[in-house]
Amino acid sequence: MISTPGASAGLASTPGGEPVSDRSREARGSRGDTGLGDLYRLYSRWLTARLRRRYGDEADDLTQEAWVRMTPYMREGAIAHPKALLLRIVENLAIDRSRRGGPRPLEQTDRAEIQQAVDPASQIDEILLKQIIFNMPPKLRTVFVLSRFAHLEYQEIAERLNIPVTTVQWRMRKALDYCAAQLRL
Repeated sequence: MISTPGASAGLASTPGGEPVSDRSREARGSRGDTGLGDLYRLYSRWLTARLRRRYGDEADDLTQEAWVRMTPYMREGAIAHPKALLLRIVENLAIDRSRRGGPRPLEQTDRAEIQQAVDPASQIDEILLKQIIFNMPPKLRTVFVLSRFAHLEYQEIAERLNIPVTTVQWRMRKALDYCAAQLRL
């Protein structure tokens, strides 16, 4: 395969000048040409699903704009890597939108990405904490989880477990002592 001037945009051709794509047999069909409609049928659902996970409600607008911006590349020849080109177009669109729109509040997908990007040391600490909690005696674990992770007050825990508040306090103190002892090991 010989690269042409349009190769930087994801375009390629054979030595005879015929356009080549990574899905050329599927996209060309019986006519022997690769049109935008063919690529749309092949990649439309994939692109929309991928963008919906990352951009939420903006996915449909970004998808439509990406296909519109892909049209000029079709005039130059078949697209060698349509998925890569579509993702590059969408990434550029998202950058443009963020520059125009200014900062936006974090969405649920953004929070998930941030949590995945946490450094390995904190991930090890998280695993260690989970092991400590799972190995804790059940009565202490129940009070500890309700207090620290469900954010319930001692009174609410006592009502939920049908035990006195002083018992909740005692179990919480024992649970914290247990955690401290395990971390010293």
